[in-house]
Amino acid sequence: MDWSEVVNSYEKSFTEILSFPEYMEVFEKEFQREIRTTSMYLKDLFDFYGTDDQGGFKLFKRETSDSPPLAGQRLVQQRIYQNLINFAEEGFNNKFLLLVGPNGSSKSSIIKKIMLAAEDYSKKTEGALYSFSWVFPIDHYTKGSLGLSSKDLSKKLESFAHLDDTDISAILDSPLKDHPFLLLPLEVRRKMLDEKFEDFPDKLSAIKQTFLYNGDISKRNRLIFDALLKNYKGNYHEVLKHIRVERFYIDRRYSTGAATIEPQLHVDAKLQQITMDRRLSSLPPSLQSLNLFSMQGEVILANRGILEYSDLLKRPLDTFKYLLMTMENKTINLQGILTELDIFFVGSSNEVHFNAFKQHPDFNSFKGRFSFLKVPYLLNFAEEITIYENQIQNLNDKCYFEPHAVEALCLWSVMTRMRNPQSKNYKDKRLGDIVAKISPIEKALFLAKDVLPEYLTQEEKQFLRLGKIDIEKEFEGENLYEGKFGISPREIKQVIYDLAAENDSVTFLEVIDYLQDLSEKKSEHDFLNISSMGDYHNPKKFLYFVEHYFLNQFDIEVRDSLGLVDNRSYEDYIAKYVAHINALIKNEKIRNDVTGKFEEPDNFFIKEFEGNIHLKENPSEFRSHVLSKLGAYSLDNPGEKIVYTKVLGDITKQLKETFRNEQKKIIDTVGKNLIYYLEDLEEDRTNHTSINQKHKQQIDAIFRELTEKYSYSKLGAINCFKYLVKKRYDMKK
Repeated sequence: MDWSEVVNSYEKSFTEILSFPEYMEVFEKEFQREIRTTSMYLKDLFDFYGTDDQGGFKLFKRETSDSPPLAGQRLVQQRIYQNLINFAEEGFNNKFLLLVGPNGSSKSSIIKKIMLAAEDYSKKTEGALYSFSWVFPIDHYTKGSLGLSSKDLSKKLESFAHLDDTDISAILDSPLKDHPFLLLPLEVRRKMLDEKFEDFPDKLSAIKQTFLYNGDISKRNRLIFDALLKNYKGNYHEVLKHIRVERFYIDRRYSTGAATIEPQLHVDAKLQQITMDRRLSSLPPSLQSLNLFSMQGEVILANRGILEYSDLLKRPLDTFKYLLMTMENKTINLQGILTELDIFFVGSSNEVHFNAFKQHPDFNSFKGRFSFLKVPYLLNFAEEITIYENQIQNLNDKCYFEPHAVEALCLWSVMTRMRNPQSKNYKDKRLGDIVAKISPIEKALFLAKDVLPEYLTQEEKQFLRLGKIDIEKEFEGENLYEGKFGISPREIKQVIYDLAAENDSVTFLEVIDYLQDLSEKKSEHDFLNISSMGDYHNPKKFLYFVEHYFLNQFDIEVRDSLGLVDNRSYEDYIAKYVAHINALIKNEKIRNDVTGKFEEPDNFFIKEFEGNIHLKENPSEFRSHVLSKLGAYSLDNPGEKIVYTKVLGDITKQLKETFRNEQKKIIDTVGKNLIYYLEDLEEDRTNHTSINQKHKQQIDAIFRELTEKYSYSKLGAINCFKYLVKKRYDMKK
């Protein structure tokens, strides 16, 4: 690799310097891009990266070296986006977004993702941002009103923006990153925007509320501009020669358009006089007489970008009271100078400090200017798993996490965060009655994988599917919302480290053993002290659920590994059933494919089929529901051929389970042989084994299948096998 070529390729980012006339050419071509407040810019940022199939914004799924993809939190994402829309319509960011949630619920991660996406977006053409500096050339370029000679040479130059450093005596930047468009007189700006957005009335209405339509450059820039305009006797063109428009990039590390204020006490913004600074002694005399100040602090650095207040409520309230006026008037008072800001204000707080804040006498004053967004722990264990993927991968050289190990840990975790559903919370009484029956693990499986309890009727399952959003939001408006309590992802990460330190291989069994001990430590975990309500708030019962569920999963994998393949055609079997019940309900005959004659529906076949799926509800109601479901699918998918095993997945599952029960004798025999196989393995018997070669090869094939198909290690597969045989197939009993 030629490092010099690579380094030189970065030169482009330093060459995007424009004179003011050149910038106005850019403005003419991209006026919609250029006329954006921070809220408009961030809304476009969200739109630029788009959304996924589940309604989450893809910018939160971007993976960077220091920020893995965000797990879940789609509702929070959508609410942030809605606030940005509101701000854009209002013309400025008139509310402080405070993300409130328990420790470790990803509040800071959400803000960090927005900042990192803004960094990336600002490097793209669609996200270009411009500010300006003042350039003052050395003596041989200008004289006259600035105390120089050689006027003719000055007139030949259209701008000082592209002068070499050797030809420049001084440069004054714009600490607030003032928008170049603000350099135009107010009436000129308004007329231009009225003309440009004539065909976009809704957008023009929003723009008319913004600082770009009504505002002005910052105080220091205004002093410089007016002094130059006076010296040039009102010649705007001469003043604008001194403008160097520069593209800037949002950079969280260097606090350019993205800054974080930590909870420790310090000044968020301040002024410092610069006209006495010797380094600026080369400024024109007309400027040296001005009382110029340099603005400093995170608020200044974050202007035209994002300002995060990390753990805001850990600070004394008086240190951020200025936000009330800032949210009201979009300004900050710096030693008597009102400075207009364009900042997306966002912060975080844990529940403990937020509850204390609500008791403060001034809370109602802040309440009107704050938007409180809840960020709970996740209730979807499939999403929770993604939080730990990188950690697990990094531990692979020390410890292998077997299939279902992390899944078991996450399933238990989300159950600690759930509340017992109450039928009174649902407008639809039927839905409320159904939800009130489901256990914590059934609720967790439904929220994550749409798995429904088998004991429910088809109609009840349909009610549950349609009411999923209501179930997710049942406790959203309450103080004790789901995800406010329970074990945190930070604690789970420590659990994973502990398990890796103690084991070479971690199955769901080691996870259960660890959580059994953790469930006894009530003094260390507040959620363990919540009184149980049935099966909810009962961590020890959760362990029973987890063990039972994952034993079932492993049992299925073992059965498949045994080669108990079901060769029957479920598609044809179900299709035949559908045809017969359809004819029965319509009081029609059905064509016999063998004889070609039309015959009465086969009641014996129908009852046999319903027996195989262990039908418990009223047969007539069940049959009507099956046909209604197929009809609804056809309406939603016109022209598409119905695949019965797909559309009627619950029925297919029941039929398969019936087949597995038919094969129980084979499984019992293998279970008995497995005991001897493990004994031989433990005692390292090679020549004299307790089982014949055929059975040994059969079990070897099972282990091979478990390792190759399901990714178990040999040790993990053996440990799970032992436990499964002990619990369900122990032939010594």
